Amino acid sequence: MESRISSWTRKKSVFPYLLLLPTLLLMIIFLLYPWLWGFCLSFQSWSPFRLDPPRFIGLKNYMDTLSRPIFQSSLVKTIVFTIFNVGIQFFLGFAVALLLDTRRHSRKFFLTLCILPMMITPSIVGLIWKVLLHNEWGIANYFIETIGLTKLGWLSDPTLTLVTIVLVEVWLHTPFTTLVLLAGLQAIPPEPYEAAKVDGASGFQAFRYITLPWLQPLIVIVLMFRIMFSLRAFDTIYSLFRSGGPGNEGMVLGVYLYERLRITWSMGEAAALSYIILFLTALFSMVFVVKLYRGEQQ
Repeated sequence: MESRISSWTRKKSVFPYLLLLPTLLLMIIFLLYPWLWGFCLSFQSWSPFRLDPPRFIGLKNYMDTLSRPIFQSSLVKTIVFTIFNVGIQFFLGFAVALLLDTRRHSRKFFLTLCILPMMITPSIVGLIWKVLLHNEWGIANYFIETIGLTKLGWLSDPTLTLVTIVLVEVWLHTPFTTLVLLAGLQAIPPEPYEAAKVDGASGFQAFRYITLPWLQPLIVIVLMFRIMFSLRAFDTIYSLFRSGGPGNEGMVLGVYLYERLRITWSMGEAAALSYIILFLTALFSMVFVVKLYRGEQQ
């Protein structure tokens, strides 16, 4: 009897892992294996258009990539783009979330408007804004000309390239920040605010000492995700310009990776560049992960 019970217990403990086995196999095939294969490829010289087998060259792909001026320029543009993009998205999204939290009667209508950009794929968003910002017959320049100002070369002026990209990215991804922070605001219980009001705290003091500490984990998560996605931005930018933009002013790392692979078809070099981007993304993400962990420990 005891042997039957122990046998049944062992089967019961193993059964959940058997249910997870198909998912684990799929993850290994479609995630782990490509990562490992790409990492090994980054130390080799190989092109699918050459009959030569892959040849081990060590860190040459990494060194060549890091030493190229166009990579260094793309890295600077990516950092500048990420700072402005994430900064505007966060503050604008936070402001909209605070506004929606107080405007309860019209919240559903504005939430619907917020969700609409998130329902459109980034490549389609780029094409839509390409029409709206067209130099000659775009609706943006139409309104600018209507109020008596000179038309702007949104898609042709190198000085406006990053501005255009940030404008489109903010429109597309600010709703994510708004929805996450609004959910956090609605989860705050009213008791701390009532106690602060009794104690004579001002609205700013209640925001600083109640709202911000309560939302700190969500703020860290939002910033982490938006920085991760901004560092590898590609689809919206490429839909707008089909390249790095005029004067390559929009040549961020994601676009540079695609253009480099399209021109050279050097798979090893492309793999090295992709792992450099992955390292930068992980490096910036770890800062927020540590911050979130320390906040939970406190």
